[in-house]
Amino acid sequence: MATHRIPIIEWSAVPDTGGQVWAGAYDEFGTNDVWDRLVLVFADTATRKGLRGGFAIPKNYVGSPALKIVWTATAITGNVVWDYDYRAVGGNDAESLDQAGTQESVTVTDAAPAAAHNRLEASVALTAANFAVDDEVEFEFFRDGVDAADTMAASALLFGLYFEYSDA
Repeated sequence: MATHRIPIIEWSAVPDTGGQVWAGAYDEFGTNDVWDRLVLVFADTATRKGLRGGFAIPKNYVGSPALKIVWTATAITGNVVWDYDYRAVGGNDAESLDQAGTQESVTVTDAAPAAAHNRLEASVALTAANFAVDDEVEFEFFRDGVDAADTMAASALLFGLYFEYSDA
């Protein structure tokens, strides 16, 4: 058995309207201007803003699903609250892709880095029985500024959002 990790922010991902989440160049936040790549910027706001997207469950999926969040910030105090809501849709002409509501909603609170720009990785377990090979997973991923535990007074910079799982 091996553990696999796939990126789940694909071409179909779209941020909320309102300008609280956007793709920005990392060198706008960093100091060395060497690693100029896109990151998703989640502003410090008292709202619940994020992005929506989708991905397919891989052919070798067996279980042990988890969401992995790779991020950083310029701030070194406070916490960020991340929310992940999803619905897995499967079959051929069996389930609607246009459903209301979520199958599961999970939350993780992660502390700001000990030093500005340190790599952070938050993890949250997902329910294995909710997924099957080839399911189309529709998701929403938010920084939850409405939650009182979200106390970091700076933008959170998302480097990657991953679906981790085990195979046989």
